Amino acid sequence: MDVTVESIGAQGDGIAETPEGRLYIPFSVPGDRLRVQPGESRGDGRAARIEAILEPGPDRIAPACRHFGDCGGCALQHAAPDAVAEIKRALLQTALARRGFRDLLVENTVSVPPGSRRRVRFAFRRGMRGILGFNRRESRLVLNVAECPVVRPEIAALLGPLRTLCHSLNKLGDGADIQVTLLDTGIDLMIVPDRPAEPDLAARERLAAFADEHDLCRLSWQSGGESEPVAARRPPSIRFAGVAVQPPPSAFLQPSAEGEHAIVRTVLSALEAKPPARIADLYAGCGALTFPLASVAPVHAVEGDAAMVAALQSAAKGRNITVTRRDLWRDPMTAEELQAFDAVVFDPPRTGAGPVAEALARSSVPAVVAVSCNPATLARDLRILAGGGYTVERVTPIDQFPWSAHVEAVAVLRR
Repeated sequence: MDVTVESIGAQGDGIAETPEGRLYIPFSVPGDRLRVQPGESRGDGRAARIEAILEPGPDRIAPACRHFGDCGGCALQHAAPDAVAEIKRALLQTALARRGFRDLLVENTVSVPPGSRRRVRFAFRRGMRGILGFNRRESRLVLNVAECPVVRPEIAALLGPLRTLCHSLNKLGDGADIQVTLLDTGIDLMIVPDRPAEPDLAARERLAAFADEHDLCRLSWQSGGESEPVAARRPPSIRFAGVAVQPPPSAFLQPSAEGEHAIVRTVLSALEAKPPARIADLYAGCGALTFPLASVAPVHAVEGDAAMVAALQSAAKGRNITVTRRDLWRDPMTAEELQAFDAVVFDPPRTGAGPVAEALARSSVPAVVAVSCNPATLARDLRILAGGGYTVERVTPIDQFPWSAHVEAVAVLRR
């Protein structure tokens, strides 16, 4: 059937309304007139495949990567940058509206450019010559990628050498995940075999030689959940507000430095009008927000991961920062504990901060700043807070996931 695409859905697919129901059409943009073949049921509609572009929408452009369409990493390379920014804003607006925030104005998207991603996880499968890349679209099969314009050039340059290295390591068995993070002191790389396995002497020698040849700061091997540095050539370090932190292997960091700085600016600006006397930074990670917040007021940082807590504590010595290890999902702070703070900042995983939001709703903390990479769980948490008497002042989308359907957001609430 012939259809016109009206909007973009949460997974990055175009949406067309037809007499037979809603269609979800990958690789389309609003304004496209398309001939499509409807397929299997999907949610409240059906998936559809483009048979022909009858008339391209005004924001359709040529994709930047030869793998686009096959690779499952990107969904929006065919859309102009301004259109992507509006798509991300609309996705956030839609998620909020579903929770009753229909009149809440979402600000313009702060966009991070492609080629800035500093943290990525590649998949390796042995194959005939080794396959290294990302999962194919809607598949568990791995696409062998030769380029990736999303990541930093230093990471993209490792694609070929990494493929050769992994194929030479018999201890990897059939496959592995390879976590690559670009820190201030160089690339931090961790290999995670699909099955528990320890590198033998020959493998260790290859890994050490690879670290030397490519000037890695650290190369680690993880087996059974335990990480072991195989080559540590210099301290793996990253700076937050000028403070050097040595993160553990595979520690959580924002995907890009540019995105992290945009989040920090937005969070700090929310506290400028009425600086708090004491701040709680929940789900603090290694301190990406903790150290900037410490320039405003004393900060109490809470994080559940032991290794990240240790890194944060070490870097926080002698500063107006206290650190506690606590699983905020299983053991959330109570309303009474939160009363000690004038502002609470939280940046949880994709599952959100439900228990924390419920405790805050019972508290009288004057200001809350919520950071989230999942519009749906953010909207849920904001609804909990609004039910407890908070007013959402503003929500800012930050697109640090170029060409994907993901979007970060910072929401500011006050009593």
